[in-house]
Order: sequence, then C-alpha cells, then structure tokens
Amino acid sequence: MAPAKRSTRGKIGKYAVPSVEAKDDEAQVTTATNITTKHQNALFYPFRALGYVTESVQFAVNRRGTETFVTVSAGKAFQIFNCEKMRLVLVGPQLGDNTPDITALACKNDLTFCGVGADVVVCRRSHRLCTFVGKKGGEPIVKLFVFGSELISIDASGACGAWDISNDVLGNLDGNVSKKGKKGKEKARRARDEDDEDASSSDDSDDDDSFHLSKDGQKIFTKCEAFALPKHFKATSVCHPDTYLNKVVLGGFDGSLVLLNIKTGKVIHHFAAEGALGNVSKSPVTCVTNAPALDVVGVGFADGTIRVHNVKSDTSITAFGHDGSRKRVLDISFSSGGGEPLLAAIGESGTVSVWNLEKKRLRTLVVGAHDTCGQSVYFFPGSPILMTAGHDNAIRQWIFDNRDGTGRLLRFRQGHAAPPSNVSFYGEGGTRLLSSGGDDRALRVFSAIQDQQSLELSQSHVERRAKRLKITETALKLPPIAQVAHCETRERDWANVVTCHVGEPRAYTWRLKDGVLGEKVLTPPSRVDHNGISDTKSPITSVAISTCGNFAFVGNANGDAHRFNLQSGLLRGTFKRYVDEDAASEKSRLSAYKEKRKRQLNLPGGAKSIWNMADKDNGMTEFAKKTKPTAPAHDGVVAGIVTDGSNEVVVTCGLVDGVCRVWSFRDMKQIGDIVCGSAIVCAKGHGPSGLIATACADATVRVLDVNGMRRVRTLRCGGKGITGVSKKNGKNGKSAQGDSSIENNVARCLEFSSDGRWVLAAALDGSVRVWDVPASRLLQTMVFSTSSPVTGMSLSPQMDMLATTHAGRRGVYLWANSTMYAPQGGAGTKSTKSTLGVGKNVSSDSEDSDSDDDSSEVRTFVTLPTLHADGDDAEDIVLGSDKKAGELVKETEGLSAQQSEDVLKLAPMAQTAAAKAPAPVPAAPGLATMALLPRSQWLGLLHLDSIRERNKPIAPPTKPDAAPFFLPTTKGLAGDAVFDLDAGDDDDDDDEEDGEKEKASRILTNKGVHGGDVESTLLRLIRLGAAQLAEAEEQQLADAKKGIRPGDTTTKKKAAQKKGIQKRLYGAFETSHAIDSATDFYKQVTTHLRGKGPSGLDAEIRAIGPWDAATMTDDEAVELEDTLDFFAREIPSGRNFELLNALLAHFLRVHGSAIRERESLRMRAETVRAAARRQWQNVDVLLQEVRCALGFFGGQHGQ
Repeated sequence: MAPAKRSTRGKIGKYAVPSVEAKDDEAQVTTATNITTKHQNALFYPFRALGYVTESVQFAVNRRGTETFVTVSAGKAFQIFNCEKMRLVLVGPQLGDNTPDITALACKNDLTFCGVGADVVVCRRSHRLCTFVGKKGGEPIVKLFVFGSELISIDASGACGAWDISNDVLGNLDGNVSKKGKKGKEKARRARDEDDEDASSSDDSDDDDSFHLSKDGQKIFTKCEAFALPKHFKATSVCHPDTYLNKVVLGGFDGSLVLLNIKTGKVIHHFAAEGALGNVSKSPVTCVTNAPALDVVGVGFADGTIRVHNVKSDTSITAFGHDGSRKRVLDISFSSGGGEPLLAAIGESGTVSVWNLEKKRLRTLVVGAHDTCGQSVYFFPGSPILMTAGHDNAIRQWIFDNRDGTGRLLRFRQGHAAPPSNVSFYGEGGTRLLSSGGDDRALRVFSAIQDQQSLELSQSHVERRAKRLKITETALKLPPIAQVAHCETRERDWANVVTCHVGEPRAYTWRLKDGVLGEKVLTPPSRVDHNGISDTKSPITSVAISTCGNFAFVGNANGDAHRFNLQSGLLRGTFKRYVDEDAASEKSRLSAYKEKRKRQLNLPGGAKSIWNMADKDNGMTEFAKKTKPTAPAHDGVVAGIVTDGSNEVVVTCGLVDGVCRVWSFRDMKQIGDIVCGSAIVCAKGHGPSGLIATACADATVRVLDVNGMRRVRTLRCGGKGITGVSKKNGKNGKSAQGDSSIENNVARCLEFSSDGRWVLAAALDGSVRVWDVPASRLLQTMVFSTSSPVTGMSLSPQMDMLATTHAGRRGVYLWANSTMYAPQGGAGTKSTKSTLGVGKNVSSDSEDSDSDDDSSEVRTFVTLPTLHADGDDAEDIVLGSDKKAGELVKETEGLSAQQSEDVLKLAPMAQTAAAKAPAPVPAAPGLATMALLPRSQWLGLLHLDSIRERNKPIAPPTKPDAAPFFLPTTKGLAGDAVFDLDAGDDDDDDDEEDGEKEKASRILTNKGVHGGDVESTLLRLIRLGAAQLAEAEEQQLADAKKGIRPGDTTTKKKAAQKKGIQKRLYGAFETSHAIDSATDFYKQVTTHLRGKGPSGLDAEIRAIGPWDAATMTDDEAVELEDTLDFFAREIPSGRNFELLNALLAHFLRVHGSAIRERESLRMRAETVRAAARRQWQNVDVLLQEVRCALGFFGGQHGQ
C-alpha cells in the first residue's frame, strides 16, 4: 500500500536512521572535489524503515492498567510493543541527527526516559518533553532506574546521580497540568498582572530551580544530585529491595555491593566482595535484581556466576553457574506467583539458563535463545512466561509449561540479525518485500502495511534439530543467500522462489505461500570431459525464474547454465555453445571417427549392410552434426540470468568474458551474443520491452536490446573507462591496474522501472544514479549515505516506492517517489530542473564514445529514513510549487468573506496538497485530463450509500443530562429545560450604535446580486459562471457586428506561442477558443468542488433542485437547468475528467426522477449525454490505438 501524501513528503535533513551519523555523511559529501551538494528536490524522499525491533540496550517493562508494554531501543528512537501479542503500538520521536544512540531506557506511567550520551531525554508518549543535561564532556549513561519521584542514572565511569521526575517538575511542561498546578498557575498569573516588576524578578528566581530553554528551543534541566560513593567504588547496576524505604542496592565494578539511602545520600552498608558474597576473584557486578522474597537480591557477575544474597543478614543463600561458558551474565529475573520459584539468566553467549530455587538445581537450558549476545530477561508476574531480548534484533517470549521442565517459544518479533544485501518487491501489489543476504542466513518477508505480518521463511525444523543437537540455529541454516529469484504465477501450485547461496553448489526452492523451504533442490550435473568428471562442487552464482513460473535457470561459477523444472526439480537442459577449432584438432577427431567407422563395417552384412547403404557420404554428415565441439555458456562466472516476458529468449551474462549471450527459450540454442567490452558485474532485465541493463567494471551501465541484438545506451557512472586488458582474466577481462575511484563508481546493483523508462544504479560510494533511458539523460545522483552504501534495491511495480538495503544496516528502507506524490507541476518546476540537470555528464549510445568529465555532476544528499514517517516534519516540505498570491485572489474572487472562509477552512479536503493545487491544464484542447485528486475523494461519491450503511450507528443517541453551560435555556411547557432561541449574545449590546438592531433571520437573507443566502454555494457559483458566459457571448456578438472575428486576438496569440505538436493540435480543434483558460468561466465552480470531500459533494448536489420530484416548482427546475448547462459546458473541455463524471453520475442518481418530469430538463440532459458520449469516444479511440500499437510491437497482435 502506498503511503499517504502527507506522510511521504519527508523533510530532508531531519530524517535519520538508527546508528546513522548524518553529520559525518554530509561532511564527506561536501568535501568531495568538484561536487555540488543539494539538499532539496530529491526524486526519492525518505518514508520509513522496516525490520528494526531492538538494539543492544536493555528493555524497560511498564504496566498500564491490565496491559503490559515493553519499551525497546531502535538507535535514535524507541519503540513500544504490547506484550500480549507483540504488536507495535507506538514509536517515539527521533532524537536528532547529531545525537548519539540511546544507551539506556526507563519508564514511568506515560513517561519514557532515554539515556543519550551524558543526557537524559524525557518523552511523554511520542512527544519530546524535556532534557536532563549532564556534565559537559561526561561519560555516557549506561543504566537508568526509576525509584518513586527520582530517576537514578549511572554512567560509564561509575558515577551515580538522581534527577527529580516528580509531577510538580514534569507535570505541566506539555500542558498536562493537575488541579493543584492549575490553581498555582492562576495565582501566579494574577500576581503578575498586579506587579509586573515583582513577577519578573520572581520568574528569574524560579528559573534557577526549574527548566530553561536551549538554543534550539528545547526545555532542559541541569540540576542533578550526585551521590558520594565509597572510594574506588564504581557503580554498574542498581535495584530496589522491597520494603526498604528510600534505599537502593548498587553493584560495583570491584565486585562489591552498596546499600544507599538516596534521600540522605549516605552509604548504609558496604558488602565486600571477599566477604559473604564469595566473590574472591573480585569479578565485576554486571546486574542486580530484586527477588520476590524479602531482603533477597540476585547478583550476576562478569565471570558467569550468579549469587542469591540476603542483604539484611549479609549472607549468601546459593550460587549458580550460568551456562559453563564463563561469559558475562547480563541480566537475571525471578519468577513470582504460586508456581515453582525460578531464576532465569541470560549472558553474552545468547543462552538462557533457568534454575529452580527451591531445589537449587538447573531446570532447563535454552541453548541459542538468541543467535548473538543476549541483553535482557524478564519474568511476567504470576506467569511462567519469560521475555528475552538480544543483540540479534529479536524479542522472544518463552513459556515453561512442559512436563520435563523445558520451555517452548510462545511468540516473538524479529528482524534481520545481520545486514541484508538483497531486497525485492514481491508480486504486482507491491506490499511485500523479500530480503536476504545477511550473515544471519535468513530469508525474510516484510510487509509494507503491517509490521506483524513480517516473517522468516522456515528452513525445515531448524529449531527442533538445533535443540536436539544442543547447538545454535544459525549453525544448521543454509549459507548466506547470494541471489533471489521469484515469480507470483505458480505460487499456489509449487515452489515459486529460488535462491543461490555463497559457496553452495545447489540452488534451493521455497514455498512462499506456506513460508517454508521447498522439497526440491536444484542440483546441476557434474561437468564431464574426456578424462571423466572434472567439476562437482562449482558454486551457483545466479538464478532466474521464467515468467510462466514453470522453469528455473541457474548459472555456475564455472560458466555452465542449466534449466530445471520447478514442479519436479529435474534437469531440463544445459546451455551449450558451439566453438571453432583449428585444423589439427579437427583432423584428430576425424581420424578417431574413421576408426570407429571401420568397426561399424564389421556389422552383419559388411559394407552392403542396410546401415552402410543409407550412409551416402560415409558418415561425414553425422560427424559434423554430433561431434561439433561445444563449450559452456561463458568462460568464467555467470554474473546474471535474465528471462523475457513472453518466454522467447533467455539472456546470460559473463563476469570474466564480458559477453551477453542470447539463447532460445524453447530449444536452448544460441541466437547471438552482444559484447560489452568490460566485465559484467550484474544485470537487470525489463521483460515487456526486451531491454537488459548491465553494470560493467569500467563504471558504465550498458542498456542492450536483445531483440535487435545491439547496444542502445551507454550510461556513465562517472570517471573514465578502463581500456586495459588483463591476461589473467581472459581476453576482455578487467585490467589489474584500476583506479580506486573507478571501483567506487562501479554499479553493484541495478533496477528497472516497471515502465522501462528509468534505470537506477547504486555504487560503492553511496550514490544512486537515476537515468531516463529514452531521453538518454541522467536525472539525478542521490547520495543516501556515504558510510553505508546501497547493497540492494528494488522499485515497486507502481513505481511509488523504492526499497534499499545498506551495508552495516539491519533494516530495509523505503523511499517515496516524489514524482508520484507531488501535485501538478511539482516534478517539473524550475527549482527542480537545476537539480535534475547534470551539465555535460550525458549518456551516449555509441560504443566508442565516452562521456565528459564528471566534475559538473550534481549530487543530492538525502538522509536515511526513520522508523516511521513523521507527520509534523512532512508539513515542512511541499513537493510542488506554491500558489501565487494572484491565483488565490482569482480563486476566491466573487465569494463573500464568509464563503471564502468556508471553502478554505471548513472543508477538510481543501487542506490537502492536491486540493490546493490548481486543476491541471489540458495539453491540448479537448484532451481528457485527470483532476489528480485522491481516489477516495471522487470514488467514495459513487459508493456513498454503502459507506453510510457501514458507518450507521448501532445504538440511538442518548439525551444529555444537562445542556452545555454556554447555551441559554428556559423553562418549557412540560416543565423541562429547552433552548432559548430568542436569547442574544452578551456582545450584541456593545455593537449596537443606533438603537435596537432590526430583528432578521440569520439564515435566510436576500442580499447579493445573484440571489440570497438560501442558494447553496455551488448553485451561486454556477450562476455566476453562467452570467460571465452570457456577457462574453454578448461581447462576441457585438464584435461580430463590427467585423472582428473571435480568434483574431487571444486565440492566435496563444497558438503562436505553441510549438511543434501542440501548435498542430491547436489548429486541428475548432473549439480551441472555447477551451482557452481565459474563457474558463466555471473555474470557481471546479475549484470549489475540488476542495470538497464525498459527503460535502453529496450535500452540495442535494441542495440543488427539489426535495420531491412530484412537488417541483419552476424555480427548482431552473436550478437543475443551470446545473445541466454547467455539465454540458465543462465535460467537452476535458478538465477534471474523473471528478466531473463521478459528479454527473451522482447528480443523475439523485435528480433523475425530477429530470424526467419536464421536457426542458430532458432536452438539456440529452445535450449532456451527447457531450459525455463524444468525449468518451475520443478517449476510447486513443486507448484502442495504443492497445493495438502495443500488441503489434509486443508480438501479440495475432493472439
């Protein structure tokens, strides 16, 4: 699903991704030589990031009412999940491009505290509230702990401090003021009114203890209470034992504990490491957790031991070893409730150990609970469910309800544990994405609509086998995926996804419908020469699937290419090419064949046998047919395989030989080859057009036409090509002496737009270049991130969204196409042209030509998307030209002040960018031109009845107990209170100057030239346009009597300004003078209609004409006549094509019975029908011509 227009207008320079330093990226771009950096008018704007669940920060659990929520870090923002179903409920604000990542989290009610460097950022839900500023140059905060009205923070140096987070301090920062705060605020306001000077001085004194504003307008606090800890004691963790008033237990780096009173700041007791704790090695304390039993805490150490200690008697209760790895214990948790008392721990190994405290023995061990280092563990109160989080970007919940004491996975949320390198949109809907290629060895499906629909495809009971073998799941998974191919056609029948893996000689199939690994494995045959089997383990480097979904193609590193049937998994042929040989080799083979021929003469019958009598040329024909030497598809690695859209040809590309070979799909014979002149790194095809884009090692992208067997475009990626020849890599191999800048400009991944016009190429320097292939022009060079170059990208079938993966980033990033979501004129404004132009860096279709130096290349720097698009930031960027003041005056001309306010303020649809934009002008008179409004604005009008039926209230409205205080009431006849309609406002007395005002209706007036206020706004504007049209016709009649022709002035001047095809079109249309924008008399009507939603349009239409056709008056019939005249005038113009037809359909549905009652209305309706039929015939003829042309050039005219 495409994003809404508001959310896609991302603000450049304010978006950042988790762990992205946008400032450093920008500095790297701006310091490049001879490169101009732009920060506006990017073709693709950041939308959102997918796949981020949690980072390496301990989560914070918060209970609100009956539900439990967990807050996790995602780099520079936090996310809140509902623990019941692990659904994302809230995403925190982006903390800033220049701020470090979140290092600690804590929660209290609606407040979330984020440790960012030495500061603490306070957020209320999704809004940033204030900042607690630490010491300048201080160490980053590693632990936050909420204790009543205090927030305890521990930094990396071991310093411990407390911040006041009481309601008196934070309660009124965002307007959330309590009753007590309201009274104090009102009292202070009155004091300031009495004495401004005293109030100002008091404000200054209050500011010393309260917040003050920073340079960027943020509210900051600087008052922090630091605790005096024992000498050489560095705090690492903190917890609060139950019933210990104002006291916390701190764990130290020296392996000891401290009991601290936070109110007095005094150390009550110091638990020595060598004492009852038994920490003889003085291993640092890594975590401290309170136990359900009184006076008991659990302590985890860096040497992998866990000790349960009684802080009241300073005695050790028991000690455990975590998992035998002697790695750090990072978090522990105690279970509570009526079941077994359990203790769970997680450490750097990713294993979770669960101990029975009653029996003091190990209950179970969850090996590989996380693929990498674990981070957090938490037992839900009164439940055997354990929640864990790790560095593998996953949150999992385990339930320990098995009879043997083991646990099972209950629910989880997970993304890629390692950065993926491949991404592609799946299917024509463009709502799902396939991502793979990371070291986590996973193939994942992401949903662009709902995050909870994302999943990882199963690899045949990996979890069960890993549990039985006591190893991690990653060790049993397939190697990292190198390339993915998919087809939606046969999704319900058999496997429809094929993958090749790094160093793996087999290709694997997947059933995306079931989310599992397929049962068929595609194993290419071994290469056999005259000495026997020579190659059995050549890895597969490229895969492809035919358009029909029946066949899969695989390419090997040794140059072989094979075809398999996906249903059976059997080999269905190998691509072989015939090669020429020298005379000596041919003579040797002929001698061997003659020897074989002599043995054939010894058959029964000898030379007169039937076999020899049929062989007229003594076997030479058979010799030339069967013994002609063949070779693999390529000399070296097969870099890519591409199939066309009609199963006619298959194209294979060679990395070493730099040749694209075209094969027949049916008999697998070679049709021809196209020499690129340089090593081919990757290839991408466009099936409908038969075009292939190849990225070559000389920093060029060559576009090939496989039908014409020629190169049609050579697109330069910057830098000069490498013309040297390397003997090691073959005849046409890449030179070993290459410039590093050329290597950075070589495209690593390519993408074709669905219409075949755009080619996108991503290079190692972090840039993504977009070319217009028919125009042979570089549209733009965008730099997404110099530190994280693009490793994979895919453009959605609707071309509205671009998905990218980046080096070092575990997410999939979505970018909105500005040309799809911009209003009319947004993509072609003058401000955009300066960025889209590239000076001399143009492409060429000549094989020997080379582009000029890339010093004039314009680069547009765009920061990576955030977790979710921010609506507030979206309002700051408008993807189109703003309206001029003169246009606004013209649009509201003829309206009263109240009417203009209704149009501009009260109509919700008028506030959207599409409604504010002027109606698109037809390219030529009479051509159908869309209104470019949201589809729901006019489509909802056609289905308004069903929408109202669906939204009908299920319960009747209830009578309010009391009327609002501001409505005057009086005593009714029945004794109840009713509204006093005659009561006036208090302000009316101030406005009366000349006695008592004349009592008149506030609803019905007769003021105005074109009618009173009883007329609807739509009818008033229609009659205003009709009056202007009548005046224009009278002027034309007067000019005709004087001998002045209508087209002598305006029309000819307009036509003279047109050039080329537009000039001929203007001359072809006889009604060009009537379609001119200067004679658009109903412009105010269409502007008014464009700013209305479906309900508003329905109300406007129903306000015209009679309520009942049987009681229709003459005045009401005239209203319908004026409206029909409006449709008869506007429909032939071609403007707002879909909007006017939807309005006409709804108008006839509402007033059809009334139109049938009068002859005058029927005649006008016939005129409208003729105009609509004539307009649609013009559109239908053009569509049929385009369809026939596409069918002819696509080879489908005979089907």
